[in-house]
Amino acid sequence: MNQVHFWEFVHDSLQAGEPLMLLLVVASGGSSPGKPGFKMAVTIRGERHGTIGGGAVEKDLVDKAAALLSRGSGRVRLLKLLHREVTAGQAAAGKRSGMICSGWQQVALLPLAAGDSGAVDSLLFALKRNRPGRLQLSPQGLGFQPGKKRAGAFSARSAGDWTYGEQTGQRPTLTIIGGGHVGLALSRVMAGLDFHVRVIDDREDLATLESNVFAQEKHVGSFRSVGRRVEEGSMSYVVIMTYGHQADERVLGQLLRKNLRYLGLLGSPAKNARIFANLEKKGISRRALGRVHAPVGLPIHSHTPDEIAISIAAEIIKEKNGPS
Repeated sequence: MNQVHFWEFVHDSLQAGEPLMLLLVVASGGSSPGKPGFKMAVTIRGERHGTIGGGAVEKDLVDKAAALLSRGSGRVRLLKLLHREVTAGQAAAGKRSGMICSGWQQVALLPLAAGDSGAVDSLLFALKRNRPGRLQLSPQGLGFQPGKKRAGAFSARSAGDWTYGEQTGQRPTLTIIGGGHVGLALSRVMAGLDFHVRVIDDREDLATLESNVFAQEKHVGSFRSVGRRVEEGSMSYVVIMTYGHQADERVLGQLLRKNLRYLGLLGSPAKNARIFANLEKKGISRRALGRVHAPVGLPIHSHTPDEIAISIAAEIIKEKNGPS
């Protein structure tokens, strides 16, 4: 789920004076469909955004949230749902959800109104700039603290004495070097996967770059210094897809010595082999070149910009969710 879009929905609802209920999974175990951090917002008119895992448990809680909003209930609630059948003679520590996937989850139901706008605005400001912060929930309501904080977790001493903390603004960054049709398609896919997307190109008045509303950053400048715009670290992903092999080679040569989580190069095997051979002549080791995903993307016989974007996104997610 795109966190920026989710909190924009919350922000817009509050700005319109419409109360809503925030549903947030604060803890889970076993094969629960909802994991800590899953969120859903439900307005008094029944509009919704996000998910807490889907299925019967989500439907029941959406109905409960709508009923509470219609009654004007302002109390924070914490529910524990069991996703398994309870046979005769067994004690249930929480309400059964009607699902048989096994496991359990605890969900906080937090009514939001105009008084929560300040915390939501601060959170949204930080998210849009990919700046760190800490979201906190408790029976007292919603809070947000900007800056690097201890992420915390769910801690409960009683039904009315608990806290939940969540680190925000630490989304992975994808830098797409080349703002053409594939860059536009990849921006759309990766923004939906909650990546902070940056696109760099050296062409002014490029129609596909101008129409790219999915990237949080768009830069036009020389490829000779593109390495300065790419941060290092385990949250940094890069895909090179410029308009020609000379530009690709120039960019790749700058990035090979950087510590990146993922580095991909779009192009045919023949073109990539030529680029690699030229960089080897310039002293780049085969070991360094072996880090590059080239051809980029999973081999799904993709041809169109949208298909290529899906193959690249799938490979990036495979890398992201694998061992660091």
